Order: sequence, then C-alpha cells, then structure tokens
Amino acid sequence: MIVDNEDVTVLDYSFSKKELFLLAKFLRQKQEELPLGLESLYKTLEDSIYNSLSLDEVRRFYS
Repeated sequence: MIVDNEDVTVLDYSFSKKELFLLAKFLRQKQEELPLGLESLYKTLEDSIYNSLSLDEVRRFYS
C-alpha cells in the first residue's frame, strides 16, 4: 500500500502497557540504528512512557 499523505492513518493498534515498555526499551537500545522517518514514532513512544511512570520508575526502566 502506497500512501502519499503522511497525515493519513494506516494503522490503528492499541498497545498494552507491557508492549509499550518493551518496544520503548528496544528502540532506546537501537536508537542510533533507527531508520530516518521513525523519529516521530520514537518520540511519541518515549513521551508516553515518561508520562505513565514516576521519575524513579523511568530511571529503573532505562537502566
């Protein structure tokens, strides 16, 4: 499927909290290897994680 308009949603999926954490941790470990164009996804995921955890939980999660 080719989409010319980047504002069009082509995927609607509800992630579980565990899936978000695992994906965020994986992307954090691989952030230097992320293909161009995934920066927005990565930032949105990180913001979601940060907004759902306390500062101590964030530190433990990313250590």
